[in-house]
Amino acid sequence: MPDDRRGPLVIGALAAAAGAMVFLAAGDVLPVPDKTFGAPRWLAAVLGLGFFFGGSYIVSLVLPTPWMGRLLGAATILTFVTMGALLMTWQALTGGGSGRSFVPSGTGSFVLSRDATRLIVGAFFWIFALLMDAIALIAWVVALRVLLRRQSP
Repeated sequence: MPDDRRGPLVIGALAAAAGAMVFLAAGDVLPVPDKTFGAPRWLAAVLGLGFFFGGSYIVSLVLPTPWMGRLLGAATILTFVTMGALLMTWQALTGGGSGRSFVPSGTGSFVLSRDATRLIVGAFFWIFALLMDAIALIAWVVALRVLLRRQSP
């Protein structure tokens, strides 16, 4: 198989461009109405950054600089872990669920009340929010330690 670098280059460039467009739209540089997001603009901006770093990482795989690939790969992972943590924390703080029962009502079926469903969904989001926040915090500490460590001569 020939060494063809055009595929990763094109896919990476498209992903980076799409991420940049989402980031610019979330920052209101590109005028987009608020109702198209469905989430806070800052959360959409973090998603756009994740795709931008991911696309840049794919492009860096075909470049002859291995340190750039490691740096962009770490930035991509940190962005998506941080975005997941922010998303779950946002869901936990805003109530997360709609409070509707997912079990159809009928004779003989067990249906949770709206309060019980809201409590279960809220507990789900809080558990995963705390878990994702801890993972993101550990990932940031490890990344900063690696970046700030001095290289031996």
